[in-house]
Amino acid sequence: MKTKRKTRRLLAAAVCLLALAALGLLVWLAVLLVKSVAGAAGPDMRSLGDVRAVELSASWSSYFSSEKERDAQEAYIASTLDEAAAQGATTVLLSGRVSGGRSAADTLLRAPTRDEMAPQLAPAVQASDKFLNKFDPLKLLIKEARARSMQVALLATDDWGTAILDEGELPQWLADAASHYKLTVYSQTTGGSLGVRTYTAYSDAPDLLRMDADPGVLAAAYQLNPGRGLVLGDLADLVAGGSNAALLLSYLDGGDLPALMEKQIPQTLAIVSPDPAPPAYGDEIFLIGTSDPSQPVTVNGQPVTYQGAKGVWGVTLPLEAGENNYSAVQGGETVTITVRKGAGGGGAGAARPDGSVPAQWGQKLRVTATLASQLSQYNNDDSITMTAYKGAVAEVANSVAFTRSGKNTYAYQLQNGSYILAKDCELLPPGTPDAAFTGASHSAEGNVEYLTFTGSGTPLYTHTWEGNVLTLNFYSASFNGELPADFGFGGATVASEMGEHGFALTFTFNEVDPLWGYHVDYLEGGTTRVALKHSPRRGADPAKPLAGVTVMLDPGHGDTDMGAVGSPDPDFPQEKDLNLAASLAARYRLEQLGATVLMTRDTDVFYELGERVEMLNAAKPDFFIAVHHNSTALNKDATTLMGTECYWFYTEGKSLAENLVAGVTAATGREARGTFYNYFYVTRSNICPAVLLETGFVSSPQEYESCADPQALWAEGAAIAQAVLNTLPG
Repeated sequence: MKTKRKTRRLLAAAVCLLALAALGLLVWLAVLLVKSVAGAAGPDMRSLGDVRAVELSASWSSYFSSEKERDAQEAYIASTLDEAAAQGATTVLLSGRVSGGRSAADTLLRAPTRDEMAPQLAPAVQASDKFLNKFDPLKLLIKEARARSMQVALLATDDWGTAILDEGELPQWLADAASHYKLTVYSQTTGGSLGVRTYTAYSDAPDLLRMDADPGVLAAAYQLNPGRGLVLGDLADLVAGGSNAALLLSYLDGGDLPALMEKQIPQTLAIVSPDPAPPAYGDEIFLIGTSDPSQPVTVNGQPVTYQGAKGVWGVTLPLEAGENNYSAVQGGETVTITVRKGAGGGGAGAARPDGSVPAQWGQKLRVTATLASQLSQYNNDDSITMTAYKGAVAEVANSVAFTRSGKNTYAYQLQNGSYILAKDCELLPPGTPDAAFTGASHSAEGNVEYLTFTGSGTPLYTHTWEGNVLTLNFYSASFNGELPADFGFGGATVASEMGEHGFALTFTFNEVDPLWGYHVDYLEGGTTRVALKHSPRRGADPAKPLAGVTVMLDPGHGDTDMGAVGSPDPDFPQEKDLNLAASLAARYRLEQLGATVLMTRDTDVFYELGERVEMLNAAKPDFFIAVHHNSTALNKDATTLMGTECYWFYTEGKSLAENLVAGVTAATGREARGTFYNYFYVTRSNICPAVLLETGFVSSPQEYESCADPQALWAEGAAIAQAVLNTLPG
């Protein structure tokens, strides 16, 4: 009996020892599990100075909504991080919510919590558990991220999987999960300047900025507000090419942004427009001023109803005959201007001759203006059929006397039936010979091919350009010789044909190597040269898609020409300053994308319109954009007129104009007023798409504040760069 009792005691002791050993093993495994989770936790985001994140949306998490082999799930997580790194990301954001599961509350977060509203774990996660080794995809994501020097953060969602906005209260289970995995949690804002959203952390981690639609706007917001990070976009969209992280990263290259404009809008009381020196007309006057935006303003006792965030205000008041005194009052300060109403009506007196004379029959003229309009109706400036450039010589078939702008003058009808005004040309001595060419030679410079005529003369020409066929008709000129069989365009041909009043050259191109633009140069010594431009193409490097493309920017006005209605005070931002600032921003962004950028001016100087056109025709860029800001007459309420518009003359510029309006309005939130045909000097070139862009109205106090805002100026600059890219073939 004693032996049996002893045996039982030994057996009981052994069982106790085994139980204690098992308990110890479980404690040891628990410690290892806690250590492994802690070891997998992401680094503290507060220590990072440059967070570039991608979002893993519900479509990513839905991979875990159905059962898969664990090896496949682990490979999926690793490949996700490799794709994120390839996009330039240092961080991945995810809510951990699984679409397509048992309910909207399914989650990947395997964290302990006592919250009864905690979402259920996705079944596919549980199905991948192994003995003493539960599958935790978030833990694995954190571990794989650390191996790539990356990190993970959570997006705030409520109990039903809906995003929590504007730092709303976190549910307990999410706070527990963030603490368990040691991760930062972010919520999103519902709005932001120029459409830029902010992800705000429930900690001291940096805010993140996001705007998928416009990388230029996002880059400017980030660069002008240091200390924040970026959300590059949804990873699936980035990989599929739906968002362009490469452009964004190109815009971020180069460090801090350069200053665009020294002048700032003062927040002191002043009436800055109109200029009181010249007389005003009409029955009303629109006043623009500056002020302290925190205090109301009255003008002649009338409260100002529009006062912008920066204190720019506007008000419409009656304009009476004689002198009108307008006093603006804010707090204890008063400023006054006196505007005189001009007398209307009255005759201008008899017309006076301008010195022009009729031409003899068959006499030739030479165009002396930088460009002259060939008009179908001599008394209608809108009836342009073609542009004639300085140096062009043509034969006069008829002279017509008429009155223009209070002066007696002449219009000269040419052999093609169009008219050139006397103010734009000079008559040559009778007997001046026709141009005579005996051949042509080929040369090339960059992406421009040249045919230079052998012989002498600078004959006027017209053109027809339909599809891949360009015909140049030269008047009062002959061609007797050979044309080069190869003039630099693959598969293209050229043929000459004599006609009644001259000769024609017909070029036929193909889709492989199409014609982008052309110009006829009149060289010193009386030589004529035809310039034919190859089409530019998008570069192969996604970060430098404008490599090899040349853009000329023309900031309007300058020096003593302040431009549209603005302040006579030279220290106040005027249109000329805004034009230059937007152009400098565009140059910076274009160069970041690889373009070569030329500017008619990059300082506060002035060039005549003719000089700007000559720069364009001499440089022969791939794109030409004249940058301006708009205005309206100050005899009406200017707060109602706002928006962006763009002008083109030749149809080759219409697509660029449309892309510019679409880009600027999307980037700035301004109204799209449209694109319009008009015969501005600077749009009348066939060498490339040439347009005049009016980015916004400086006569509107509201839009003026936007136009003078650094972030908006950078948005305009990036929109111009993007419009060029969108217009580029290939």
